[in-house]
Amino acid sequence: MGRLQPSSFRLYNCQRCGVQTGVCPDCDHGQIYCAGQCARIRRRECLRRAGARYQRTRRGASCHAARQRAWRARRRAVTHQGSPSGEACLNVSDHPIQPKASTDAQPAEPVNLTSHRPSGAAHVRCAFCGAPLPAWTRLRGWPWSQ
Repeated sequence: MGRLQPSSFRLYNCQRCGVQTGVCPDCDHGQIYCAGQCARIRRRECLRRAGARYQRTRRGASCHAARQRAWRARRRAVTHQGSPSGEACLNVSDHPIQPKASTDAQPAEPVNLTSHRPSGAAHVRCAFCGAPLPAWTRLRGWPWSQ
């Protein structure tokens, strides 16, 4: 019979924001990002890079050109009438432009990595399900924890 392993959790730093994250064995699927917005932000960045790579290929450029031709053809078919020639035009460039706030997650404060528990918390919980974490910690990358 095999030896029973003590219950433990995995402790890792988010690859995007650097926040130290604990995850219980039930939620552990090899995550490298924290439970916040980091995974969604990285996914969006990855899709953007893949789209840019595709646009640089011959097939991507030709599909883009066909889509643009179809869009221009639809624009030509619009039958709306323009403004009467006697109306004064308004200039919108006089309005101040307000910069849009960034939606990206901000990096967290540096965490004490010498402790086996994040920032000395008394009761650490799983970042994904909120379950209390056991006393034993596995750190990713150690040969005996893989």
